[in-house]
Amino acid sequence: MHTVEMTTKEQEQAIDKAREVAAEFRRLGPAADEQNTFCYESAGIMKDSGLVGLPVPREFGGLGADIWTVSRVATELARGDGGIALSYNMHYIMVGIMLGLLSDEQKKEWLPRIADGDILCGTFSEARGFGGLADTRAVPQPEGGWRLYGKKTWGTLSEVSDIWSGSATITDADGNLPTDFETRVANEHNFIADFDCGKVEGVRIEKTWDALGMRATGTHTIHFDGYYIPESGDCGEMRGGILANLEWASLTFASVYLGVALHTYDETKEILAKKSLGPTFAASVGDDIKTRELGYIQDGLGWMKVKNETARRVLHSTCVQLLNGDDDTWDPAMRVPLIGIAKVFCTENCLDVTRKAMHLVGGMSYRKGHPLERLYRDAAAGPFQPLTEEQTYMVIGGLELGGD
Repeated sequence: MHTVEMTTKEQEQAIDKAREVAAEFRRLGPAADEQNTFCYESAGIMKDSGLVGLPVPREFGGLGADIWTVSRVATELARGDGGIALSYNMHYIMVGIMLGLLSDEQKKEWLPRIADGDILCGTFSEARGFGGLADTRAVPQPEGGWRLYGKKTWGTLSEVSDIWSGSATITDADGNLPTDFETRVANEHNFIADFDCGKVEGVRIEKTWDALGMRATGTHTIHFDGYYIPESGDCGEMRGGILANLEWASLTFASVYLGVALHTYDETKEILAKKSLGPTFAASVGDDIKTRELGYIQDGLGWMKVKNETARRVLHSTCVQLLNGDDDTWDPAMRVPLIGIAKVFCTENCLDVTRKAMHLVGGMSYRKGHPLERLYRDAAAGPFQPLTEEQTYMVIGGLELGGD
C-alpha cells in the first residue's frame, strides 16, 4: 500500500516548499481566526505551490509523496497555522484514502485533476458522528446513477473544493433506507463526483462553523437535495474501504497537531528569550531578572522540547513501519488502533505542550489575540478527530479481552 517514489532530495524540496507556504499561513492565520472565517486566500497559495498533488502517484502527474513525506508537509504547514493547515490536511486525508478505493478507471479520471491542483472535499460524518451509518440517501435514478439527499456536518474545504467524495446509503427506488442492518451496512457506499465549490445542482453549503479553535478551517454543513452521482462515481462499500486506509487520517491528524505543538514551542522560546521581569521582591535592588536565566523556565522549555521530539519520533516510527510493511505481521483487527496510537499521542502531547507554554509565559498568554491563546484553543480540537483516545483504547482493550 505504501511505496516511496520521491528521492530524498525531492522530499526535502517538498518540505522547503511547505515552509514557504507555512510562512504565508502564519501571516494570514490571526485575521482568519479573529474574523471566524475560512482563509480564502490560502486556496490560491496551495494551488500555486504544487502541493495539492503531493500524494498523487507520479503515473497520474503527482509528486508521488509517501505517507511520511505527506506527514512532514502537514507538520510544516501546521507550524505556520494550525487552522488553515487542518483544512488542507483533510484534502490529503481524502486523496490518501481514495488511492485505496478508486478503480483503475476512476484513478485515470480523478487523480490527474488533483495533480493539476483540484481540491478534494471529503465528508463522512453526520449528526450522529463518524461511527454512525450514513443517513444521507443515495436514491437510484431511472437513467442510471444516484441522487443524494441529506446533509454532512463536517464539510471542510467545501467552499473551495472542485471534487467531492463521501458516504451515502443506497436506497430503494422510492428513497427508503434498508431496514435490515446487514443490508444497510452493505449499501453504505463511498462516492466521488464534480463539486465546483458547491455550485453544482442539488448542493447547498450552510456556514455553520463556529468553534472554540481551528476557526480558519471553515468546516461547514453540506446539504444535498438531489446532487447527482453518475454510475462511474461509485467507489464501493464504505466501512471496510475507509478503515483499510484510515492511516491517512490518523497519521496526518497526528502531523497537524505535532505542527501546532512545534509552533507553540517556537512562540514560547521567542517570548522567554526576550522577556524581562525587571526588579522583583526576591532580587537585589536594581537587578533585572531575565526569564531565560530562571531554572524553572529552562526546565519547562526543555520539557517542551523533549515532549515534541518524542511525539515526532512516535509519528516517524509509525510511518516507517508502514513503509517497511511491518503491519503485514500485525493482527488485522489491531491495525487501525495500533496506527491510531500515534494520533492519540501527538494530539495529547499538543494539549500538554500548549498548557505548559501558557504557564511559563504567564497571564499575558491568556489575553484574547495572544499567539499562545489561539494555539491553546486550536490544540483543543485534536482529541475529537478519529480515532479518538476513547475509541483507540476501547478497541485495543476489547480485542485484548477476547472481543470479536
